[in-house]
Amino acid sequence: MKKKLRELQLIDVDILNAVVKILNKYHLKYYLIGGTLLGAVRHQGFIPWDDDMDIAMPRKDYDIFLNKYYKELPSHLSIKNFQNDLKYKYYISRIIDQRYWVREVRDKSSQDSLINVSIDIFPIDGTPNNEIARNIYYLRIMYYRALISLIQKNNIDFERNRNFLERLMIIIGTHIPLDKFFSTNKLQYKIDKILKQQASNSKFAGTIMGAYRTREIVPRYFFGGGANVRFEGKIYVGPQKYDEYLTHMYGNYMQLPSKKEQKQKRHFEILKSKGD
Repeated sequence: MKKKLRELQLIDVDILNAVVKILNKYHLKYYLIGGTLLGAVRHQGFIPWDDDMDIAMPRKDYDIFLNKYYKELPSHLSIKNFQNDLKYKYYISRIIDQRYWVREVRDKSSQDSLINVSIDIFPIDGTPNNEIARNIYYLRIMYYRALISLIQKNNIDFERNRNFLERLMIIIGTHIPLDKFFSTNKLQYKIDKILKQQASNSKFAGTIMGAYRTREIVPRYFFGGGANVRFEGKIYVGPQKYDEYLTHMYGNYMQLPSKKEQKQKRHFEILKSKGD
């Protein structure tokens, strides 16, 4: 199992290097974020039990890459998002390696759970500066996110710690055929419109479409001009205030989680090819 996990991690690194080569060529900003950044700072590489990779780009650079420069990716790599695939489940974009396959652990649908190895790319979007307006903005995004989650019943993470209201919504939502009333793809476009309306110089910004939702909104200066971090033997770019970012996200981030928590981090079952 460890050998296959390491193979997956190294495929992710190859994808990252191909993407970063293009971003550097055209001076497009990016940052390692989330668990990938945590791995870089704490382990100088992958968190040993981690099986995915996340980077983020300022909205302007993200859109430029998606609309133009992704075409320079090697032939075995391609981009997937809700704009080019009506059945795509997520708002964020993924750069996929068409040669390798994994199965999403939390997806109970055998038809949809088999996917290509990929890395995630998130846009960094601003928020309203006014606190009341910012909270209304959060509610709008969370409403659409909740609808999408309930439509995609097979993709709900039932092992995640949730508050009472979230658990109640899941119980109710999983018994109502919401897919007959709403289209995931159309909801993604609604989210996209809201996110793109936000100012690029707002006080706060982040990757609200990430797993930690509003917790991923931080003071914009945390990202800044970026800081060099070492990851798997190479230098990449993390947020300028990466210590503040990681503390905000994880608290005492240098402390290792329990063995039980480590096991809960699995996202994929690793397959060599679709025929395995």
